[in-house]
Amino acid sequence: MPKLIVPQDSTAGGYRLLEHTADMGIEAWADSLDALFIAAARGLQEILFGPNGLPVGHQQLKVELQAGDEEELLVAWLGEILFLVEQRGFCPVFFVIEEIGRQTLKGSVVGRYQQEGTSPLREVKAVTYHLLRVLHRDNRWQARVYLDL
Repeated sequence: MPKLIVPQDSTAGGYRLLEHTADMGIEAWADSLDALFIAAARGLQEILFGPNGLPVGHQQLKVELQAGDEEELLVAWLGEILFLVEQRGFCPVFFVIEEIGRQTLKGSVVGRYQQEGTSPLREVKAVTYHLLRVLHRDNRWQARVYLDL
């Protein structure tokens, strides 16, 4: 049974957006690695669509990723979401992580295909490795990642 954490669940983790010259960053924190990845995805969602959220959508797109470590996996996760938005016209409403490890992730992005009034507010060119970090310290996960705007 997939673990479902919706964006409004404030106990799952949080994020804040970081201004950085021409880029924008996401600093996320959570009690678990899956909640950390969901918090970072919520940050990307806000950068793309603003803080007011998106209309409810029920289409579910599966995501399966492999990477060398948690940092590469975070870049791949956010990059996949960005691909769904930019290339497939998909508006992510919430995120599901079914399984996650140091190098693999299985989950879903739930939302709807873009309609009038739901296109991204800003263009994100790429998820970068600049100042990238994923840390597990004092029973808390933390991440920082920057996006090329």
